[in-house]
Amino acid sequence: MKKVNQIEFASILYDTLFGLILYFGIDSFLEIKDPVHFIFYLFSNIIIIHWWLIFKSTDDAFGNECSDSIVDLVLGLIYLVLLEFIVLYARTFDYEKSFYFLAALLSVDLFWALIWKFAGKWRTKNRTEINSMEKELSGNIYANVIIMVLMIPLFFLLPYVSAGYFVLIFVLTYILYILLTFEYDIVDIKWF
Repeated sequence: MKKVNQIEFASILYDTLFGLILYFGIDSFLEIKDPVHFIFYLFSNIIIIHWWLIFKSTDDAFGNECSDSIVDLVLGLIYLVLLEFIVLYARTFDYEKSFYFLAALLSVDLFWALIWKFAGKWRTKNRTEINSMEKELSGNIYANVIIMVLMIPLFFLLPYVSAGYFVLIFVLTYILYILLTFEYDIVDIKWF
């Protein structure tokens, strides 16, 4: 029984923190008047929901392999801090800092996938489960690398593009990341 409670702790903690980030951000929608700022802030909240789905899918895909890992707990908290900064800077329309924190978030996620892919030890001996988890980790690595490579030009364009164009490119790039997470079964919910 003790083991089950320990495993559930991280999932409950993450659900609570994701909910709090979303809840405390709702009132900011009423304060935003600029349409580009509104779209950027709305999209930062979509990023939160997307990462919550990633966390839930990871729990489903990896189960006990990752859920009682101290490394995963610490990295999960780092993810949440980075997500909170994305939303906080989106609220003040500091899209440059939000962009940097998103890049940091993707870097941490890439680090997590690389750790589990090459250094993690699987508890299960079921080869089918191991192959499924390693396939998802490979997809995670590919998705993060693709988006991070696409973000490099955006980094250099920051001083030269208007806020509207930057937000458009940012949103389109992240939509591609969402599609990649569905393609590689990182988020494994169905459209219908």
